[in-house]
Amino acid sequence: MKKRAPLVVANWKLNGGTDLICTSVASVLNKSFKAEVGIAPPYVYISDMVSFLRNSSILVGSQNVSKFASGAFTGETSAQMLKEVGCGFCLIGHSERRQMFLENDASCHTKIERALSAGLMPILCVGENDQQHELGLTQDILYRQLHQALPNIELQGKRLCIAYEPVWAIGTGKAASAEQVQEVHQYIYQELCSILGEELAEGVQILYGGSVKKDNAAELLAMPNVDGLLVGGASLDPEHFAQICTIANDVAP
Repeated sequence: MKKRAPLVVANWKLNGGTDLICTSVASVLNKSFKAEVGIAPPYVYISDMVSFLRNSSILVGSQNVSKFASGAFTGETSAQMLKEVGCGFCLIGHSERRQMFLENDASCHTKIERALSAGLMPILCVGENDQQHELGLTQDILYRQLHQALPNIELQGKRLCIAYEPVWAIGTGKAASAEQVQEVHQYIYQELCSILGEELAEGVQILYGGSVKKDNAAELLAMPNVDGLLVGGASLDPEHFAQICTIANDVAP
């Protein structure tokens, strides 16, 4: 699998406001990155973020997308709406969406199709929880998530990313070693080849999203199958996030 310029995505979750937008934009806007940088603020701040970043290469995205195209679905936001307000990507199947809002692999499949049709880059989040990890079921869980979310996806000429989230290592005090991350990312790539074919799989970036910080970013990005980072809590500190982006820039080919 060839190495490419990494993609670093900030997921603000249910945090932030106009002050954070201003400070975050200021921390990265005047820097020149070979790495790609994306920020996913809460829905209500997407337009503001797009406006602030309109003359930059930094991507703005959504933390979720509806599986519906339109209709009587109160509170939902469609892929086409996100595209129209300036989004370039959307997260799909984040572990918190799966755990708290009972999203499943079938809905992820539909959302990926909606996102691609609207011209958005889907970032499909996959990963195992603590119990599954302890039982040695990591590959079984990833196999199911990938093989149910990605079959028959029309990807020619379009972009897709996978973000591996070891749920057992997020906010638990446990940590996935670089070797563990590399092993899982290699497995994900092999399954992508099986589902999509090797040519299309080569174009899918595989991000790591398990308690990423400036202290472990360089080691993670040095792994052959780690194509970028999905950053949660550390992205809420603008200078911290900027340092992670700089580290990604330094390892970009």
